[in-house]
Amino acid sequence: MQTSAAETASAIYTDVTRENIQPLFSDIAKQISLAEFVAVDTEFTGLGLSNASPVFRFDTADWLTRATDMRDMYKGMANVAKTHALVSMGLSTFVRTSDGMFHVYSFNFILQEQSTHLVSPASIAFLAQNGFDLGKQALQGIRYFSGPNPHPVESRSEDINLEGDLLRKVLFALVRAKKPLVIHNGLFDLVYIYQSFFGPLPDSHESFVFDLHTLFPAGIYDTKLIAESLDPGTASFLAYLYHKSERIHRQRREQAIEALSIKQTKILVREKSGAESDRNPQPRRRPQNTRGGKTPETRPSKPYCEHFAAFGHCKFRDQCRHSHDLEFILDCQQEEAEAPADQDAAIEAPPVQNGKRKRNDEGSLPPSKILKALGKNMSQLKTESSVLPAENSGSAAAYHTAAYDAYMTGFIFASLRLVHGDAVEEHKNKVFRMGRGVEPLLIQASIYASASTTYRQTIKLIEEMEFPGETAKSEPPAN
Repeated sequence: MQTSAAETASAIYTDVTRENIQPLFSDIAKQISLAEFVAVDTEFTGLGLSNASPVFRFDTADWLTRATDMRDMYKGMANVAKTHALVSMGLSTFVRTSDGMFHVYSFNFILQEQSTHLVSPASIAFLAQNGFDLGKQALQGIRYFSGPNPHPVESRSEDINLEGDLLRKVLFALVRAKKPLVIHNGLFDLVYIYQSFFGPLPDSHESFVFDLHTLFPAGIYDTKLIAESLDPGTASFLAYLYHKSERIHRQRREQAIEALSIKQTKILVREKSGAESDRNPQPRRRPQNTRGGKTPETRPSKPYCEHFAAFGHCKFRDQCRHSHDLEFILDCQQEEAEAPADQDAAIEAPPVQNGKRKRNDEGSLPPSKILKALGKNMSQLKTESSVLPAENSGSAAAYHTAAYDAYMTGFIFASLRLVHGDAVEEHKNKVFRMGRGVEPLLIQASIYASASTTYRQTIKLIEEMEFPGETAKSEPPAN
């Protein structure tokens, strides 16, 4: 296996397509078997049902994916997953070595569901605006059919049958390995993964939960729920937590405190053409504001977009006058926390041009350091900014690339475990649910539920299969 390595600066991952899934499968299964835990993320063609054509005659009451009652929420989510499709799946394996370092292998599966399915215009627009290559998905996506078990729908094409079979085996390898599964706000991810690779979703959420508890006995961890529980009152969207975690461990290293040590490794593979692939996908960036005219006004109480800082999105998007750069936001928030309450002087922040903050006359220090030296209150700054992060800020990452999202999720989980220790285990098998005051979904076996038919059929297939990673682990050490 050939590899290229880098430290954590940005995500390094391997695109897995119909061209290379066959030669990559053994390495993927092996890394899953060696991992301490595995993080996943998915992208799909719909989060709900809105503005449906009357010809379908949908009863919208059956599609309430944000209902407070779990029975109604599950029914809505199941209906969406059964009628829509996955377009990509990110999977990151965190393999700990004897020196305590994590070697991370991330894979970005480009998927193409072969059954006719619904596509939400909003979801496709979201993917396209965040750099998802729809052309590549159409031409190179791994072709698969969702269920049913015990055998998937077969195509007349042997290539399609092989692609779909290998894709399902990746998920089966994850179940067989019995590793902790890490997600971020991932209830919908779990629903889609089940429907796409294990078989038809159970009729009741009780059976769905029972199946998940049995399929993943090492536990399911939701980093959004863990972060909100252990550090309440701060933003908990994925990119914010990732950059915050990176900052925490930079500071720990500076203070000679135990910190995360991570090495990302990319598997190289020869594609069908015979050429060796070493393409490290460029991180996607949010589009710049190319439209003329005045940008929307927002409250200038802070130099950054407060709504984006809290929730990870902004209705003004590329026209927002305030910064969406997470490193800059974290600089500001750190300065706000440290600034004396009686400071009321303000200073204009460095202007932004072409997505980059210009250097000040004071030198090349970041804005927070300049202001600290001047003794000013960062919270009263006013600035104009484009959405595009600064080139070297570390924020130019692909926040909606499934592989990068999976990597960030795993990084956050590793950070939470190192910083909070056993407190993380108190949130094992608790999955975040949207809504104020809504209790998390508990992934546990209830005495009132039993395994579904899908589970009973699928687990037989999993138990009968052989995986390369298991074979490698069972070999005796060389003399």
